[in-house]
Amino acid sequence: RLTQSHTGSYLAQVTADCLKRFGLEKKLHTLTMDNASNCDATAEHLVTLIDGFRGKLSRSRCFPHTVNLIAKVRVSSPFCSLTG
Repeated sequence: RLTQSHTGSYLAQVTADCLKRFGLEKKLHTLTMDNASNCDATAEHLVTLIDGFRGKLSRSRCFPHTVNLIAKVRVSSPFCSLTG
C-alpha cells in the first residue's frame, strides 16, 4: 500500500524494496508506465537503487494508455458526432 505522495523518488524506493524482497532486482529490464512526469522521475531514481537499471532508457510508455488518451480527446471534441 502506498502511503505517501506519488513522487518519483518514493515510487522508486517502493518498487526497489518490492523487487529486492522477492529477489527480482536483477531481472528488471523495462518499466512500462503511463505518461505522468513522476514516472520519468521513478526511472531516474531507480538507477541509484537497482544495479544495472538504465533509467529512462529502460522506461517504456504504455501504448494502450496513450490510445485511451487520444480516444478521450477525439470523443470529447466538439467536431465529433457519435450519431454520424
